[in-house]
Amino acid sequence: MSYLPAPTPRPHWRHFALNIVSPAILTFVLFFGLIFAVILPTMRKNIVERKKEMIRELTQAAWSELASLHAQEQRGALTREAAQQAAVARIQAMRYGDEGKDYFWISDQAPRMIMHPYRPDLNGQDLTGYSDPAGKKLFVEFTQVVRAQGDGYVDYLWQWKDDEKRVVPKLSYVKGFPPWGWIVGTGIYLEDVRAEISQMIQRVLQVSLGFSVIVATLLAYIARQGHRLERDRWQAETALRQSEEKYRLLVESASEGVLLVLQDRPVYANRTLLGRLGYTEQELTELTLEALVETVPTGSASEKRARLRAKNGEAADVLLAITPVTIGEKPGQMWSIKDASARRKTEETLARLLADLQSMLPLATRSLKNSSVTLLTCALDTPIHQAAAAMARAKTSAILVQGPSGEPIGIVTDHDLRNRVLAAAKNPAQPVSAIMTAPLVRIADRALLFEAARVMQEQHVQHLVVTDEQGATRGVLTGTEILHAQRHAIGALLGEIQEAKTPEELKDCRSKLPVFIKALLESGARVESITRIMTTVSDAILGRLIALAEAELGPPPARYAFVALGSEAREEQTLATDQDNAIIFADVPPERSEAVQAYFLQLGEKVCGWLDLIGYRRCRGEVMACNRKWCQPLARWREYFAECVTAARPQDLLDVNVFFDFRCAHGESDHVARLREHLHGLLEGEGKNTFFFHLAQSTLQFRPPRGFFGNIQLEAAGEHAAAFNIKAAIIPLVNFARIYALQNRLPETNTLERLHRLRDRELLLPSSHDELVQAYTALMQMRLTHQAAQWHRGVPPDNHLDLEELTQLERSVLKKVFADITVFQARMQTDFARTA
Repeated sequence: MSYLPAPTPRPHWRHFALNIVSPAILTFVLFFGLIFAVILPTMRKNIVERKKEMIRELTQAAWSELASLHAQEQRGALTREAAQQAAVARIQAMRYGDEGKDYFWISDQAPRMIMHPYRPDLNGQDLTGYSDPAGKKLFVEFTQVVRAQGDGYVDYLWQWKDDEKRVVPKLSYVKGFPPWGWIVGTGIYLEDVRAEISQMIQRVLQVSLGFSVIVATLLAYIARQGHRLERDRWQAETALRQSEEKYRLLVESASEGVLLVLQDRPVYANRTLLGRLGYTEQELTELTLEALVETVPTGSASEKRARLRAKNGEAADVLLAITPVTIGEKPGQMWSIKDASARRKTEETLARLLADLQSMLPLATRSLKNSSVTLLTCALDTPIHQAAAAMARAKTSAILVQGPSGEPIGIVTDHDLRNRVLAAAKNPAQPVSAIMTAPLVRIADRALLFEAARVMQEQHVQHLVVTDEQGATRGVLTGTEILHAQRHAIGALLGEIQEAKTPEELKDCRSKLPVFIKALLESGARVESITRIMTTVSDAILGRLIALAEAELGPPPARYAFVALGSEAREEQTLATDQDNAIIFADVPPERSEAVQAYFLQLGEKVCGWLDLIGYRRCRGEVMACNRKWCQPLARWREYFAECVTAARPQDLLDVNVFFDFRCAHGESDHVARLREHLHGLLEGEGKNTFFFHLAQSTLQFRPPRGFFGNIQLEAAGEHAAAFNIKAAIIPLVNFARIYALQNRLPETNTLERLHRLRDRELLLPSSHDELVQAYTALMQMRLTHQAAQWHRGVPPDNHLDLEELTQLERSVLKKVFADITVFQARMQTDFARTA
């Protein structure tokens, strides 16, 4: 065999230009395009919005002065005339801005000027005919805006502060003061805004230019290195061709099939393998690995099974021994291929689920806060054609209809326009109230996207009204936004649950959940997202079981709520969980009470039994809907809570702590809302101090597993003697959030959401909030990871962590968390000792 001399390396300039120079130029184009097309317009908009918000807040402050004096008038401390004179004096003296020359004015709705600090000649004058140099009757427009909506913005021309000779554009915010019929306002000069924007553009351009110089220098260096690498590449390929000839001599006479793989492509096969496959050497080098083997193996140590595909299409089971090699500085593999008499079937179902999860993970943890919503509204009496025109202009498929209070009460969609207007030949001049859909289906913006998909599927709607934490409407989420959610693994699993016909099918659905949880943990998903996914699946299974039970028992004799308690209510379920549930049904006449309760006890027995079959263990304390004590009418539940609040000893509250975390999992949420309202009312009564003292004392009996010297305390005896109970470590954090949430009448049940609300209401310092959240998240992360690992090993998940499984860093984190919990429990003990 002879070796040809290596050819003279010649760089491929076309290849170099396409791979180095073109991306560099494109980077500059995209960079400056992003600045001028996106960043600068966005910054301009933000500056204007910030200025508008500023004058709105300033006007509100001036308006508050009027309200304060009006309150004195109502109390009789001042006459109206005295109050108004004091108001004029205060507003006239108010100034703001860098030069202290920005001001407020007052007019009435005649319109007549009450007070203008820089135009005293207008005071007391009728301003009906007053207009700016452009002919706009600005004071008339002020009055119209206030009468129409109470406040708003108006743009016009006006003198520059105290300079009567200079007239410039101005944007003002006005707000009406109905008790006196006044209008108070202030404004910003657009000249100031333009100047600020110009300075901002200049700074951005200066920074961009400096950045461009640096990037250009780096790109020049990269281009130089790229030229050298192009030359080296040719030299390496020459050496590689020579190496291939050497390896060919070593393997040509082998009795086993030998395949050389470089950069995931077959480059050489010995005669034995070529004869088995039926390919020529040239044909083989033109194939991909996927064309040769059905499952491309990875790794290098042990033999792996695969199916080898011949040219005639026949496939044979083989064993592959893979050895890593390096040829011409290029990594590769040497495959030794043997015949195999048998091949195990792969776990196709698991592989498919894991593949689905790769595309599902970003979706599963995506909050509606990060999704696109549209807010378009109209009044009840808006003509249909005007509402349709507004939808067309906004390029949206829905418009919300506001009631007299301004709160949305209905919705009109493209579907309504087609079916209720066009198809019914309805007069488009009629009001939208004639065709709107009500009531609205709402969802909180903390929900995940796949949860919204589930609500749409259950409610048979294509639009959801998204609300923020305070219940205010943020906008409308359309079905288009979440259509793809139903194609992903979690969405598919929820779809399977909805279509299940038997509890056994639901058991199969639930058995897939640990696969998802393990993948989510490995992908770095947030703990709260994982537990909410588990809760959503549990709720879906519960809802389907209730539907199956009702199909057997017949329709329920009264409205009811199937209530989740404990961790299910807090949306904090793990892989090791049991049942905590109850039934609240509507109050019925005494003569029907026994029969109604008998029905719901049968319903509870079926559902709880099926839940146990599926994998949700029965509660050891029998806190379940199949227990007569926890299957009661609303009136009896009110009595239960009254008894809890008046409990005589802390021990009386130990076993009922779980009932203070309750959530409607299925049915009439109004029952749960009324019961929560009743509880909050009880907590405002005379016995609240004793209740909170006893509740604190009962919850303080749950201590973190921390020894005398700060070490981690293990179980005293039993099969888990070398482990500690991580659930016991989390309970004090849950109790802390619960007791302060109850004290402040917060409706949230989730521990993290309770902590967030306590911080937002300034009942918890931000630093304390962060420490508690970090402690809870760290413990739950360890708990879920431990349970997922147990499931992977085929061991039933539990809450007992072996210290030998933890790294030194994890042990240090636990000690720090346990020390923090002790500090917060001491605070709770101090706070509620004062209530005794």
